[in-house]
Amino acid sequence: MDDSRSATSYFDQHRPRVTAVIPVLKAMSGELLAQVGEEQLRALFRATGVQIGESYPVGKIERLGELEQVAQTWLAANDWGWLKIEHHEDAVDFVHGDSPLVAWFGEAAMGWSSALFEGLYAAWIRQLGADERLQLRQVRQADRPVQELRYRLSHESRFTQQAGG
Repeated sequence: MDDSRSATSYFDQHRPRVTAVIPVLKAMSGELLAQVGEEQLRALFRATGVQIGESYPVGKIERLGELEQVAQTWLAANDWGWLKIEHHEDAVDFVHGDSPLVAWFGEAAMGWSSALFEGLYAAWIRQLGADERLQLRQVRQADRPVQELRYRLSHESRFTQQAGG
């Protein structure tokens, strides 16, 4: 085999084919939902996000502002959107924008696929030393576009109160 054909073959096998996988992901999301169900898919995607967060640790940082910077860099490098951390009196919101999830899985999959970022951010805050009583959960806001996902970091009791009342 000549060198030019060998080089072409190497590049064809090793360059990313991001757009080629999108039809596969969309078809797979429909099949998964038909066979597994939304609640199980949400748990699967959250666990997947946790695994990604553990595979790509944030390093030796101590503050949420530093986490925001590290996350911005990582998300941008992977074309996964952006993160803004908002501090409130009794909670901290992680606002994720420009997510690729709609492109990957379709808008109908946002109810479960958005758990990917919930798991990712939860893993990273655990690396900062947050204990199990401090939880990160997605909160839905009807007035927000689907491209902006919101996750709230708060004490577990706040989520229990909201679920019961």
